[in-house]
Amino acid sequence: MRLLSGILPVFLLFGFLHIRHLVSQQAVIQNLNNRDIQTEYSKDSYDVRFYKIDLNVSDTSIYISGSVLIKAEVVVQQVNRLSFDLVSNYLVDSVLVNSISSQFRHNSDILSIELPDVFIMGQIADILVYYHGKAYDSGEEKGIYNRKADPFGNYTYTLTEPLSAKYFYPCKQILTDKADSSYVFITTDSTLKAGSNGILEQTVKLPDGKSRYEWKSRHPIAYYLISMAVGKYVDYSFYVYDALHDDSILVVNYIYPEPCLTENKSRIDETGNFLLLFSEIYGPYPYADEKYGHCLVPLGGGMEHQTMTTLGNFSYLLVAHELAHQWFGDYVTCSAWQDIWINEGFASYSEYLALENLDSKESAMAWMENAHNYVKNIKTGSIYLPAEDTLNVKRIFDYVLSYKKGAAIIHMMRHELGNDKEFFRILRDFLSTYRNGNASGEDFKNFLQLQTGIDFTDFFNQWYYGEGFPYYTFSWLTRNDTLIIHSLQETSSETTPLFNTLMPFEVLFSNGNDTTISFRQLNNFQIFEKHLPGIISDVRFDPDKWLLSEVIKFGHIAEDKNPGNIYTIFPNPVKDELILLFDEEPGDYTIRIVDLSGKIIHSAAGTNQYEVINFKPYRKGPYILLIDINDHLYASKIIKY
Repeated sequence: MRLLSGILPVFLLFGFLHIRHLVSQQAVIQNLNNRDIQTEYSKDSYDVRFYKIDLNVSDTSIYISGSVLIKAEVVVQQVNRLSFDLVSNYLVDSVLVNSISSQFRHNSDILSIELPDVFIMGQIADILVYYHGKAYDSGEEKGIYNRKADPFGNYTYTLTEPLSAKYFYPCKQILTDKADSSYVFITTDSTLKAGSNGILEQTVKLPDGKSRYEWKSRHPIAYYLISMAVGKYVDYSFYVYDALHDDSILVVNYIYPEPCLTENKSRIDETGNFLLLFSEIYGPYPYADEKYGHCLVPLGGGMEHQTMTTLGNFSYLLVAHELAHQWFGDYVTCSAWQDIWINEGFASYSEYLALENLDSKESAMAWMENAHNYVKNIKTGSIYLPAEDTLNVKRIFDYVLSYKKGAAIIHMMRHELGNDKEFFRILRDFLSTYRNGNASGEDFKNFLQLQTGIDFTDFFNQWYYGEGFPYYTFSWLTRNDTLIIHSLQETSSETTPLFNTLMPFEVLFSNGNDTTISFRQLNNFQIFEKHLPGIISDVRFDPDKWLLSEVIKFGHIAEDKNPGNIYTIFPNPVKDELILLFDEEPGDYTIRIVDLSGKIIHSAAGTNQYEVINFKPYRKGPYILLIDINDHLYASKIIKY
């Protein structure tokens, strides 16, 4: 993306052009129908440099009218037509290309424009589209909305992610083609206000009780982050001083009339604390020369429109989440909807960071535990979207996978690295490297590897591209000042049979000198040993909620509870059949046979006092027999001959 500098040329008056275009419209359409013009939509022939949206909007309807100027740079050898997304429900009155009335065709939500001449690589086409109407007549709302906020009246606003910007204005709906800058001019009743991106450079009083709000942003912006909101607003604004970067940031809030400010002031003011926190963690606020703001609308959640979030309330986590998007989502945008994690995973993890830094460790841990519980309720599904789901809005914004699991794996990366200072330095450098552009999950993985020298391939294959999470069954015992932990890992998804994870254990001593140790699980079953002199009173798995996992059982095997007085196995070595005999009625138990690689090759459950286990199918060599009973996991080595 490139920054468009300077002031745009002054355009011809709207009225004169509009009349001229209406006169020529019929001839233009007739000429188009008589010519063989390609209708396929090629998005590769041009790069959007600039959008100027200049519309008439009311607070009572989704009806809009006006014009959009698109500056498009040709990026192929030559081209004679350009196409844009715009829903067919709008009536296009006329199109000018470099001030010349041009032929166009508008159907199937594509506006295809015949250029007045062949344009060559590097040439800029100024495309001015006049249109009016409603984006839709009935049925499902998309892109532009008009809703009532009792008792304050109606509000008209846009929310176009992922592919509904065409319901608002003619555009190119490609994530990687950010406009270098954008203007949004909204003409509406003078009793109303209109909020949008960037800086409100002026409000122009017009005849008939109208005003034009002229918002200008000179930062690169993705098509779906351009927005507007119109209604009866009160402007509550303030500055936040960022001492770390020696900068003042304007915070603009378009809110409902009283008692809205009285009821929400303390929560709105919290925005300043979030701005300072994220500026410290992620680097300086990317749009400090313009503003950060909110437009309140009758909406269930929020949408991170660049510099001016649209949201339905000022709840703590919602405000933190949408603000964090200014870094992850706006400053750096996902390369494709398959990588929505770049947007939503990091914004969701920012909720955790807000609690961790501004509230308490306990509230942050509760947030992460809640996130884990969401994920454990569905068991399957990858964070990375399959190609067939890229048009499925519900799947793109899956609350469990894109948001909660997306945040959980960032927390695990932080644990894997084991160095907070380095972890957050990497996040800042990543944002700086990909600023004003796009990045994928693979880009982040490669950047992380380059910065740390650690291979994260397995991690991403398991947690980003893979599905599910691990289940653990643990038992621990001590022998000769050595802590021994038996760990059996199973998973919730066949697509990811093993999670190679760094597992933290808190070891509690009777003298209070507690410590934390970690082991990496490389096989489905492993026995871990650590020399730890002293009397161990308890062992706890992952008390700080680093890992997305489920512990089925975690038991302590006392020194006098050895396999000899719980069960007997014979013959060992075994050729065909192994007898498992319990010393008393066992209740429910599970038997698993594990090969030397740690892979579970057989599993069965029972309640009998003895079992006959068939070893005939197995090759000669050593195996481990695992018996899960009474909250304990026992392991015995078996030799097949």
